[in-house]
Amino acid sequence: MYITHVLGHLHSGEFSDLIFVEIRTTDPAVVGWGECTLPGKPHAVVGAVRDAARLILGMPVASIRKVWETVYRHSYWRGGAIETSALSGIDIALWDIAGKVAHKPIHELMGGAVRQKMKAYANCGLSTDPQELAGRAQAAIDAGFQIVKFYPLPPVSALPETSLISKVYDCCAAVRSVIGSARDFAIDLHGRTLPHTVISIERAIRDLRPLWIEEPVASEDAQALARVRRHFQTPIALGERLFTRWQFKHVLELGLVDIIQPDVGNAGGLTEMRVLADMAEAHHVTFGPHSPNGWLHTCASLHSAAISQTFGALEFRPSAANASIFEGEFPVLDAEGSFTLQRAAGVGLCVQSSKLHFEESRVPRLAEHALDGTALDW
Repeated sequence: MYITHVLGHLHSGEFSDLIFVEIRTTDPAVVGWGECTLPGKPHAVVGAVRDAARLILGMPVASIRKVWETVYRHSYWRGGAIETSALSGIDIALWDIAGKVAHKPIHELMGGAVRQKMKAYANCGLSTDPQELAGRAQAAIDAGFQIVKFYPLPPVSALPETSLISKVYDCCAAVRSVIGSARDFAIDLHGRTLPHTVISIERAIRDLRPLWIEEPVASEDAQALARVRRHFQTPIALGERLFTRWQFKHVLELGLVDIIQPDVGNAGGLTEMRVLADMAEAHHVTFGPHSPNGWLHTCASLHSAAISQTFGALEFRPSAANASIFEGEFPVLDAEGSFTLQRAAGVGLCVQSSKLHFEESRVPRLAEHALDGTALDW
């Protein structure tokens, strides 16, 4: 069986644009689907999918590793968000085909699951309003989640007002009051802060016992991470903006991270997630995939979580609207806030292409500016 078509599809989801890869084969009944959502850059990723398609048409669908290496190494310019996202979508779609052909879920093809359940945490979104975040946290707890994550920090300047730290504290305190001492919360700072600011934030909130602080500074800045590391008592999580084993190798070897959060749709697909899970285990680091996008993305992430020895928790952002474009076996969140092990063949879900709808005007700008006009990190 060989690859005959590699197609990129766009859809306007509830929170962001979604990007899918469809791979057709010489058997019309066998089609694979992958997701490689990169919010704000839909056309660039689909263009990279088209570029990659020229290289792999006619290749056997079973040659997943060779396809991976071909797409990754074909260009003088390797890696990066755009090309690695396209590669990820292609890789997931090929694993989907492999599972369907073998009539097995992907985790069985990757060595088998080491657990029957995968704990999830709710992505409660961005807000600087303590009561708004408390309400979202309560809704997540009511849905069964035992861990919540939120973004209590707006885009900030290089020297933010001192009141900012108090505002972050108030948000964290409000959430802690709602979830109680038996549940956990984490905060995500999107790499927006300079070291001196985030060190002050961590010192202010550490007594509220956050489970981790995500992207305290830019993840590619090893010196800034090392400076922050010396002062933090709270665990550091990062990785959604790192790509392939070569970027993760750096932060792992330097001991700069406690939880790595690679994205199956951006970091290199399921092939690379297996490598990264093993790297995390070898460095005594928790493996917690980044997954705030579509349901197909969630399913692929769960397969990688199932085979990871040091898996901690999977990010999840519930969306009934996004669910309507898929068909198949949806993961089920139990009363303890965990997903059960998937049993369906392949990824578990397929995209109903006839239900896809893309609106250019709904692509997020992901751009913020300070009052003086300075572009800020989103």
